[in-house]
Amino acid sequence: MLFLIQIPKTKSEVKMKQLGAKETEKHNSTNHQFHGMQADAKALKITGWLTGIYFIIELILGFYSGSVAVISDAFHTFSAVGGVLIALVANRIATRPPGKSYTFGFIRAEIIGALLNGLFLLMMAIYVLWMGYSRLKVSIELPTNIMFISAIGGLITEFISMAVMWKGSKNNLNMKGALWHVLQTFVGSIIIIIAAVVIKFTGWYPIDPILGMLFGLVLFVASINIIKDSFDILLESAPKDIEVTEIVKDLENINSVTDVHHVHAWALTSGKNLFMAHLKINKINGHEQVLDEADKLLKSKYDIYFSTLQVEENCRMNDDSKFIDYLDSDSKPTIQGS
Repeated sequence: MLFLIQIPKTKSEVKMKQLGAKETEKHNSTNHQFHGMQADAKALKITGWLTGIYFIIELILGFYSGSVAVISDAFHTFSAVGGVLIALVANRIATRPPGKSYTFGFIRAEIIGALLNGLFLLMMAIYVLWMGYSRLKVSIELPTNIMFISAIGGLITEFISMAVMWKGSKNNLNMKGALWHVLQTFVGSIIIIIAAVVIKFTGWYPIDPILGMLFGLVLFVASINIIKDSFDILLESAPKDIEVTEIVKDLENINSVTDVHHVHAWALTSGKNLFMAHLKINKINGHEQVLDEADKLLKSKYDIYFSTLQVEENCRMNDDSKFIDYLDSDSKPTIQGS
């Protein structure tokens, strides 16, 4: 009979295995992030080619027919191409690795791209509103057949583009800005069809600028929201999906934690929330257990991408840094220790 004896692993071997597991987890997380950005880049390239080719086709149709409406929509399509290119360049820059000068890397370039796209959309919204107002003053005869051909071709192109971009736009402000550019041209195509139908059967030409101005207002609101969200991240405001007060309460409920201070929550980029805090405890021997429990809480309950926690017996805060220390209105003042 053969007996197999399992030799107990030494502490160093166990520790090395744990470190290996952590490195594997870190590597897998990095790969997931990289592949996600690659997928976004692929979607942007497909969209860029589709909208770029259709812009040329629509512009030819517009000049061939002499339709101002079709030419105008062609330039709307061109604005979508520009928006997608901005997002693609930002995506490429964001994939660059961290270095000694940029320790977080260039991932926040996506937010710069989103901000530029938001400003671009704002200018387009103002242009659409101005153009619609000008059209109300002067009635222009529009060739409905060319309008139909242009709009239907645009709907097919833009629908495919939105389909490939939809997934990435859910958690990425840069992709969301590019998607809104394509959505703008998609709605523009629908407006052209509605306007063409009304004009064909009623001869009422003002329908075109009226519908255009209504969408211009929607575009204006969307651009303001993208600009605001971009500034919120660049100014390192607390993410909308993070309730700092609740996090502080949960951390204070951890065994041996007596005070939580120097709390900061911000986003590195869309969907990557960061958190830092000082945890004062009453027994320094349990600092590893406190760190493990706090880290698990932040990741599992609040989906914190990365956290920095300092465990201490005495509060290491000075008067110079008080002005950047978060204090809830209902919480007690930070206790200074020596």
